[in-house]
Formats: sequence, structure tokens, C-alpha cells
Amino acid sequence: MKKVALILLAVATLAACKPSKKENEKKAEVPTYQLDAETAIVNWIGYKFTSKKGVNGQMQTVNISNNQAAESIEEALDGVEFSIPVSSIFSNDDSRDTKLKTLFFGVMDNTEMLSGTVTKTSKDGGVISLTMNNETHDLPFTLDIQGKTAYLKATLDLNTWHAQKALESLHKACELLHTGEDGISKTWDTVDLDAVLNF
Repeated sequence: MKKVALILLAVATLAACKPSKKENEKKAEVPTYQLDAETAIVNWIGYKFTSKKGVNGQMQTVNISNNQAAESIEEALDGVEFSIPVSSIFSNDDSRDTKLKTLFFGVMDNTEMLSGTVTKTSKDGGVISLTMNNETHDLPFTLDIQGKTAYLKATLDLNTWHAQKALESLHKACELLHTGEDGISKTWDTVDLDAVLNF
């Protein structure tokens, strides 16, 4: 009888130490996400005229580093570092692209690259610590996660990075092109950014 009791006790102890099948399945079900650096897209919209007409473009090269795997998209995005060469700007207009490279970014201090780090990320948004014109400031963004894709949107105020000189340089070169039907020439100091990030 004692032997039977000892055997039952040993079996019970072993069963208690072994994780249940459900626990193992639960652990295996937790997905991991990692930013696909090769497919990141960064679009931008600048504005002209007092009516605020959009001029669309894209940064065709986005270099991404420190993209770690995590249990959620927002966690995987947090801490991501990036650099974007301004030479990769594309607006489907060679003349405009040359002006943006030379008369806008070229006037800024030490801005061959736009660089930054994504921080304080949540399901709804976060902050990019963005370096431009040799200055680093916070750029808040909103985040819309759909499946394995995150849509990041932000509005860049050029005044925050003290880029008025660069904006004036661009406006002077585009003064006639940026004159609307009201006879007023205007180049806006805000740029909307829209990034598509796959995980």
C-alpha cells in the first residue's frame, strides 16, 4: 500500500512540474513583429498658394537600424533609428527636386541626411526625435495600425528647426510658381509626412 502511495505521489509531483499543453500552446501563439526595413515608404506634402495647394513627393531611400523584434507593432517601432539622404527626394519634377536639394536642404546646416529615433510609442502615436538643420527636436506623430502595417502621420513645422533661411531661399526661387490667382506668392512653413511601415 505504501509503494502504491509513493508511486501516486511521484506521478502527481511530475505532473505538477510539467507545463500543461494549453500553457505551451499559449506561449507559441504570441506573435512577434519586426519592421521590414526594405519596404518602408516615406511620403511628404509641401504647400504653396494662400489656398494651400499640396505638392506631393517621396523620399526614395530610407535607411533603418535598431529594428528589434517585439510582441506588438508599437513595441517593435519604439527605438527604431533611421537616416534619409536628402538626395533621394522625388516629386516627379526634376527642376523642383533640384531646387529642394540645393536651395532648401542645401541651405540648411549639415543636412545631407535627415535622421532620427522613434520614441514614446503607443498604439495611437508617439514621438520622433528628428535631426535637421543641425538641430534635434521632438516631432509628434499619430499611428494607425491595420493588420501588419502601421500608418504614421506627422506635421513638420519648419520653424521648430529654425529653417526659415532655407524656406526663404526656396520661396525666392519659386516666387512666380507659388503665386496664386489672388496675386499672392506663398510657400507654407509646414510639411505633412506620411510613412507606411510593414512588419
